[in-house]
Amino acid sequence: MSLEYFIQDNFRTKFMKSNIWIEKGWGEVVDYATFKDIDTAIEEIINQDEEHGAFWIGNLENEYVLEVHKNLDLFFVYGENQNEQLQINLNNWEDVKKIFEFYFENEFEKLKNELEMRQHTYKKIS
Repeated sequence: MSLEYFIQDNFRTKFMKSNIWIEKGWGEVVDYATFKDIDTAIEEIINQDEEHGAFWIGNLENEYVLEVHKNLDLFFVYGENQNEQLQINLNNWEDVKKIFEFYFENEFEKLKNELEMRQHTYKKIS
């Protein structure tokens, strides 16, 4: 993340510009997402139908993707060619946010370890 400044109400305010993007199942894309954007995406997904009730977050510099569905299924896609996937069903949206915190901190190995410690499904994508 890089530190940037913007002017709001005549004050110079600093914020962290991320390298995270969000793509929502209903077509909206957010580049340089903040954690507030994740909160918004979660609020929106709760009100979506099942067909559009998913969103993905990715990293502009790394090949790791998280996909979360309205039913709290979470997929972590990784590997040299994004050919490995861990799937887990989380208990609530707070658990989802904890996983996203690892992602925003670029703690991908910790994220993977956290998912592997829980009941999960592993799949090699060919």
